[in-house]
This record gives sequence, C-alpha cells and structure tokens, in this order.
Amino acid sequence: MGCECSSCSPEEGDKDIRIIAASGALLISGIILSFAGGLISVPFLLASVAAAGYRIFPPAIRSVLRGRFTVNFLILIAAAGAILLGDYTEAALVTVLYNIAEYLEEYAHRRSHSSVESLMRLRPRTARILDEGEKMFKVEEVALGSIMGIKPGETIPLDGTVTNGRSKVDQSNITGESIPVTVQEGSEVFAGTRNLDGYLEVRVTREADNTVLAGVIETVKRAATRRSRRERFIERFASVYTPAVIALAVLTAAVPIIMGGSIVTWIYRALVLLVISCPCALLISTPVAMVSGMTAAARRGILIKGSEFLEAMASVRNMIFDKTGTLTEGSPRVISVEPAERRDEVLRIAASLEKRSGHPIAEAIVDSYHGETDDVSEFESMPGRGVSGHINGVKYTIGSPELVGASPGNGTTVYLRGPEGITGRITLADTLRDSARGTVSELRDRGIKVMMLSGDTEEAAADVAAKLGVESYQGGLLPDDKMKVIDEVRKSGPVAMVGDGVNDAPALAAADVGIAMGVRGSDVALETADITLVEDNLERIGELMDLSRRTLRTVRINTALTVTVKLSLAVLSVTGSVPLWVAVAVGDMGLSLFVIVNSLLIARY
Repeated sequence: MGCECSSCSPEEGDKDIRIIAASGALLISGIILSFAGGLISVPFLLASVAAAGYRIFPPAIRSVLRGRFTVNFLILIAAAGAILLGDYTEAALVTVLYNIAEYLEEYAHRRSHSSVESLMRLRPRTARILDEGEKMFKVEEVALGSIMGIKPGETIPLDGTVTNGRSKVDQSNITGESIPVTVQEGSEVFAGTRNLDGYLEVRVTREADNTVLAGVIETVKRAATRRSRRERFIERFASVYTPAVIALAVLTAAVPIIMGGSIVTWIYRALVLLVISCPCALLISTPVAMVSGMTAAARRGILIKGSEFLEAMASVRNMIFDKTGTLTEGSPRVISVEPAERRDEVLRIAASLEKRSGHPIAEAIVDSYHGETDDVSEFESMPGRGVSGHINGVKYTIGSPELVGASPGNGTTVYLRGPEGITGRITLADTLRDSARGTVSELRDRGIKVMMLSGDTEEAAADVAAKLGVESYQGGLLPDDKMKVIDEVRKSGPVAMVGDGVNDAPALAAADVGIAMGVRGSDVALETADITLVEDNLERIGELMDLSRRTLRTVRINTALTVTVKLSLAVLSVTGSVPLWVAVAVGDMGLSLFVIVNSLLIARY
C-alpha cells in the first residue's frame, strides 16, 4: 500500500509545515542536549517523535486493525523499535524525516493537480448583460442569445460571437497560442480568455456549463482518474510489497539471532531494512511524472483524457489522418474566377445572390467578396442546384452546370448566367491546413508511417495526398471501412487516428489513440477522442509525441534510480553500514525529493 496522505488542501499544507518546524526544533534541541549527557534530551526527542508522528502513527494503527499493512506501519515499527533499543535520537530522526518526505509527496500531488485549480480560477463569476440596460448577472443565470459587454482588460465570461467592436484577445489559456488574436464582428470568443485593448459586445452562444473552458476543465478532471499501464503495475506491486518487506525484516533479525548473533545489532539492522524499503519514492515516481506531463500538454492546448494515452503516444508507429476538416480546412474557398478581367463584377453579382443562401459554397463566395453588394429582388432558391434573382432589373442565376446549361468543369465549379448567357465561372476547393504539409513531413522524418483516409472520392483523395506527400491513402470510405483499415494497419504497430471528432467517431474509438481536432464546435470530440487539440493546429502532434517520450524517459529515470539506490542501501543495511537516519534521509526523503523535482521539470517542457 502507498503512503497515506492526510490531506492535500493548502490549509492542511500550512498546518503540516508548522508541525514539521516544531518537530524539527524539538529534534535539534534534543540532539544538542544529548551532548550534555544524561537523560535531559529524552523528553525533547520523544516530543519530536510524537509531534511528527501525529499524522503517521494513527493511520498506521487503523490500517493494521483493518488487516492492511501500509508504509506508515513500517515507520511505526522502526520508531518503536529504536525507542525500545534506547536509541531515541534515531527514533526522532526517522519520524521527522519521514514526515518531511510525506509532506513533499503531498506537495507534489498539489502541484501536479494544480492545472484544474488554475483553470477553475479562469472562470468569471459574473457577466455584464446589455439586454435591458447594463446589469451584472451570475454566469449561470445568463441565457443564450444575451448580449455581453466586455471592457478592455476584462475576462470574457461566456463563449459567444462578437456583434460589435474590435479588439485583441489573449486566448493562450484555451488554445495554447501566446500571440493575441484580433477579433471583430462575427469572430468567435471563449470564456476564460482576456480582452486586451478594445470594447466588445458579444452574443452568448453557450451556457456556463457547456463552454469550451468547462469542457477543458472536465477533461482534465477525468484525466486524473485514469491510470497508465505503468501506474497500474506499481499499484498492484505495492499491494503485496509491505507484507513481503515485513517478513524479510523479521527473517533478517531472526535467523542471525537464532544462530547466536547479537539481538540488539540484528534488530537494529532489520529496522534499517524496513525504513529503506519504504516504497514512497517508487509509488510517486510514475503518477507525478504522468500528471506533470498532462499538465504541460494542457498548457499547450492538448487535452489528454488519461495518462495511459500519454504513454501510448510514445509507441505509436502509424499515424492515420482523415482528409476533410483535418488535413484540409473542411470548408470550400474560392480559388479562381473567370474571366479574370471581370473578377470583381462576377464576384459582386454572385455574392449579392448568394448572401441569402446558407449553403457552404454560397458562404465561401460571400466571404471572398469584400465590397458592397447589390439589392436582390424576386429571389428564388433551388435546393441542391443554385439560386436566382433580379439585380437592377436584370435576372441572374448562379448554380450548377445543369442549372445554367453549361458543361461540367473540374472540381467544384459554379456558373453565373445573365441575359446574354454564361457570364462567369467560379471554382472552389477545400484548401490544405497551413500546418498539414509540415506535420506530415515531420512525422515521416520521425519514422512514423503516415496514411490518409477519406469519404471523398478517390480522385479528391489522390489530389490532397499528392500535395502533402502522403504515399498511402484511400478514398470513398464509409465509417465502418475506416475501422477495418485501422484494424489492418495495427498489425504493423500501434495506431493513432486524427479526425474531426464527428463523422470520424468510430475510427477514433477503434485506434489505439484517437486524436480529435478542436473542441470548439464538437461535443463528440471530447466524448470520443482520447486526446483533443483545442486549437486546430496539427503541429501540436509533434509536440505531443516529444512530450510523451520525455515523460516516459522521466518515469524510467525515476524508477531506475529509486530501485538502484534502495537495493544498494538494503544490502549495506544488512552489513551494518547504514544507520537508521541515513536510511530515511537518503533512501526515502532524498529519493522522494529527487522524483518530485525531476517530474515537475516536465511541466517546463
């Protein structure tokens, strides 16, 4: 069993520091007085044992009464044995130093789990609502569609869309990007981010319990309850470790005594062996490193549901990407307008017609035109084909080749027809993400096999694969088809699947590690994926793999050093070369301190 912490709250931490200071002062006083001879030092040393042992001995006794042998029980035996042998200084040193080690372990847990607390502090409690004059409301009371007023320097209370104003917003708490972004009318903003230099009016789009920040907090909370394979092994190991150590210590004392050895000498050496064998440093060597690694990831906009997935990323050998919305932006953009010499005129007419349509192609055309549009009368929408209307008394139609009587072109092309026939052609395409090409290249350099799967046509998939340098790809796949491909690829090594978290949910679940692109518009991403990239930046995947390997390297160093030092000290204890206080100072407190510091350094990655 592991060390039993009394509490990890800041208030209890302050109380523990005061008790450590008091017990330490009593210990030092007792040691100084011991040089004066006599028994004058004994009350101080016993008081030090009592002060330091208040949080060690009662839990140890309760655990034994329940049939469980904990690490605290080992310390209780060691301290009691030293007192019975008349070595009060050793008893005080053992108890005080172990109490310090316990405090260090609790401190490590507080630090490693502080990410949730810091995220909780980001959530504003109130929002300035402008619907009926300016009034302050609790964020839980704000209804969807309400208009918030956010002054420069204030934190944005809820997710929403900017309806008025322009400003720079620090979104590093959510996306991990340190450079502020410029927002204006139509821009999306998130709870917990900070408005820097302008006044904004924002329409609320998500209630307090459903904001991106709330989703991040919930994910980080759930991550703390998940355990990696290494952590589960350490926990199983600890459940049989303490009884085995007690039995070994009994044999260490009993066998030599039966053979005529000194009772005092061999009982003392058995006590030293008990103390050296305390598995505190070993127990925290993995979980503290894992939580520190997940905290470092969260600060970069990478949400990991559990340490098992952070561990799994280090062994991934195959990276499979969805095409649309992952390697590409997922929305069409205008790439060419013909005839080129009449580009502005064609776009003006097309945007005037399409601004009444909600189709993605229509939105792309409207977004590509930055001038003033014309008024449209007698507007008519023909779903799946196009729209028509009159501009300045002239009828125009824009839509598919079949609608306007034109020959089909390559890719996604819409045609504009006027009184004199076809007057323009607009070609659109789903553009590559800025980070896609670099990410694919980096993964290949790392020796990772990259593959692309798509529900789009084989021709469209081939075009994107060629642009990115992806040699292995498949198009025209249904969700079940993607799952079959993942099962096949897994035969050559662990697989990570990167998708948008909606239509790729089955594939994300089937992979060893499912990585979803963003939590901004998809609740499915948080529910299905093991890891979520808050900002749709594929470059975070390389950072994630580096962080995973760094974390596992730290775990291996922690474990190897702990086992090596403890085994060495255990051997030396049997020969009588290690005093009891050194066993605690080096074999327990020293190792715990090293493990904690080494693990917390991951967060500075």
